[in-house]
Amino acid sequence: MKKGIANIPMPLKKQVMNKTTFFTGVLVTLITIGVHTFAQQQPTSDSIFNSNGKDKSYALVGMTYNSDIVFLGRRSPVKSPYVSASLSYYNKTGLYLTGTISWLASSKGKGIDLFTASGGYDYNKKKFVAGIFATGYVFNSKSQTAKSALTGKLNAYADYDFDILEIYGDGTLYLSNEMDYVFSLAVSHNFYARNGKLEISPSFSLYAGTQNYFSNYNNNMRFGQHMLNNINIPSMGTGMMGKGTFNMLDYEFGLPVQYLLKRFQFFFFPVYAIPVNAATITENQNTYKEDLSNTFYWSLGVSYKISKLKK
Repeated sequence: MKKGIANIPMPLKKQVMNKTTFFTGVLVTLITIGVHTFAQQQPTSDSIFNSNGKDKSYALVGMTYNSDIVFLGRRSPVKSPYVSASLSYYNKTGLYLTGTISWLASSKGKGIDLFTASGGYDYNKKKFVAGIFATGYVFNSKSQTAKSALTGKLNAYADYDFDILEIYGDGTLYLSNEMDYVFSLAVSHNFYARNGKLEISPSFSLYAGTQNYFSNYNNNMRFGQHMLNNINIPSMGTGMMGKGTFNMLDYEFGLPVQYLLKRFQFFFFPVYAIPVNAATITENQNTYKEDLSNTFYWSLGVSYKISKLKK
């Protein structure tokens, strides 16, 4: 389930959001293709990353490379790759804390760009998982990444694995100068190999919500750079049309891959995002439309689990 792409130490099926009824047939087709090398093997019970109640509390340290920072299909005018280091503590009660520091590795600038702190609670019972968490962001004052106007978010989610399909849904309250609420729905299927140590989860997700955040971000960061026909326009003002209206915002195809090797978890998460409903801005009786384009981006990383297993 999705807890932020820059932060993927947990098993990927808890971080990938995917779904739309229209594309369910596409995923079912993928599932039924004769890929015999990926039998429907469940993870082995001795995997240290399994949430099967046999672990004590544990910690995770991780490193992640993100090819770009994309938020609801939107990205900044300048590509913003991140290198992130994270430290997480997971208590056997379900409570957890995570801290992350992210280094901007852009050709236009380099340096520490973001500090992130998260805390929450996960409930896991057989094929059902649910949880809540809160995240705070502290961005570099010069950051222009697509999430840089955010100060935090609150999220609640639920996931159920029906074997043939895994269904995920969540609601997120994003905090900036104005609040936004975004809902997502997702569908995926998990293919296992090598006794469950290799997992591939083709997925589709959709996101819908309000766009108050983009009014603030475009006004401060992107206006004049990321709009069509926008030469010498000094400010967006209050002219963003329908920013508080609930709209479809983004469709995403993903193909998360993870591999467990003793206490290490390696993952690769490619995503193809299709943003929709571009923001429309009016300024001095002129109308401008946000320049949206489909985006491919990916994350690559590794995490290491620090724990003592019960005998």
